[in-house]
Parts: sequence; structure tokens; C-alpha cells
Amino acid sequence: MKAGIAGGGAVGSLFASLFNEAGMDYAVYEKDPDLARALAEGTTLSMPEGERVFRSKASSSPGILSACDIVFLFVKSYSTADAMRDIVGVIKSGAIVVSLQNGIGNREIIERFVAPARVVSGSVTLGAARVDSHTVAYGGSGSAEIGGPEAGAVEAARSIMERAGVPVQIRERPEEVVWRKAVINAAINPLGALLDVPNGKLLEIPDALVLQEYVIRECALVAGALGITLDADELIETVRGVCVRTAVNTCSMLQDLRAGRQTEIDSINGAVARLGREAGIAAPYNEALTRLIRARERAAGA
Repeated sequence: MKAGIAGGGAVGSLFASLFNEAGMDYAVYEKDPDLARALAEGTTLSMPEGERVFRSKASSSPGILSACDIVFLFVKSYSTADAMRDIVGVIKSGAIVVSLQNGIGNREIIERFVAPARVVSGSVTLGAARVDSHTVAYGGSGSAEIGGPEAGAVEAARSIMERAGVPVQIRERPEEVVWRKAVINAAINPLGALLDVPNGKLLEIPDALVLQEYVIRECALVAGALGITLDADELIETVRGVCVRTAVNTCSMLQDLRAGRQTEIDSINGAVARLGREAGIAAPYNEALTRLIRARERAAGA
């Protein structure tokens, strides 16, 4: 199968490097022509053990994905609909679309454009950060959890990722995987962004830990109203563990604010607050963090 990547940001570029290293046939659609050109000219992946340069078949025209059998979507959550509008007219009629994006609601958006049987969703814990147009810093190894309504599509996605060296677990309820990752992000990203600190520093701020707990418990209540079971106490421990393991990392939301870019707050805490309102469940802490991040975006000119 030929793989495609829509979105040549940090994680998209990391997957391109993995596909390249595995000798796979793949193509990258990146809307920004400068970034697409950089991917084609050569991108440096900076790793603890050294650097490696890879070149991708990349273009700012979505037509580059026309021969792909499976397309991995790595755009920001707020760009999901735009990316699907760009590619739906050029990808194969039976092409599989895989979403490993942050946030809640990406799968539902994708299903407006392609049949649900062609959609695979989940999460991935690989990390990366873009240093400049030609350089991506590797943020650490990880694995993926995926699922979907059609076993063949899920198996195809698993096969591609494992060939590229990404361990994969298949889940019957991928929506729970998506929600778990969203809750972890909701409890770390806006606090790290607002306090302007790396993840590990949150563990040293008692008020931040209290807010994390409130946010997580709200998320679990809202998820429960939607039929998604999350253990709030277990998630609190998980979030603390993530802060320990990624202690020196600057969360993506803080990186976006520093760069004057729009964040994914609306698909994380904002989505929890919105879904809570629709279900009749108040989520004031998620609502407050959403509004504070939006205010910071405006102040930063995003």
C-alpha cells in the first residue's frame, strides 16, 4: 500500500522520516508551499544519538495524494475540515483515512467527507517539535492505539505503522482512546501554556495540581454522559506520570502561544465544555481555561 501524509508539521514530518527509513512508498501533502519545499529538499531529524536527513515526495498540491491507499491526517484539529475538503476530491474512492490527531471530534468531521468504514482513529504517543523549516527535533519513542468500524481498514493502518517501527494496539472503542489523550492534554497543556512552564514544573505548583484534578474530574463526568467510561482517579495518576516523564518538555500549546499561532484549545478543553453544556453538565474549569487561552491567543496575535 502507498501511504500518504496530510500535514507536514512536526509529527507529520516525524512519520515521514519513519516511512522514509523503512523504505516505504509515501507522499506528503503540506498546504504551506515553503514547508512542502523544505520537505522535498531535505529535512533533518535531530535525535539524541545524532541527526539524519531525509527527503520526501512532497507538494503543496493535494493531488500528490491521488495514488495513496491510506492517508494519515496530521493537521491541527481546527484544520481538519479544511484538509478534508482539500483531499477528498483527489484521493482514491476507497482510500483509508487515519486520524491520530489531538482533540475531540476529528473523526466526526472526517466522516462528513468519507464513509465511516474508511476511517481509523486513535492516538499516538510519539513526540516531535519543529525547530525550523528544515529541522524537526525528535521528542521520544512511543506507540499507537487505533480502532474503527471496519477490521480491514484498521489492520491496514496497523500494518503500515508497524512496518515504520511504531508499535500498535487495536482497540474496540477508539473513542475512549481519543478521550483519554484529550483529558491528558486538557490537564497539562493549558496550565503549562498559561503559567509559561515546562510540564514537570506543574508538579511543583500546588494550585496547578488542584486545577488538574478539577479539570480531569469534569472531563470524566462529561465523558460518562456520552457513554464513555473514564476513571478519574486513574487519570489523575496518569497525568502526574506524564508530567514526570516529559518534565523538560514544553507543551505544544505553549509553543503555539510563543509563536503567535492558534492553539487546539477548542478541540480539547473547549470541546469538553461544549459537550458538557449539551449534556446538561457544568464544566466551569474547562470553560475558564478555554477562555483564558483564547484571550492569550488574541493577545499574542494568533
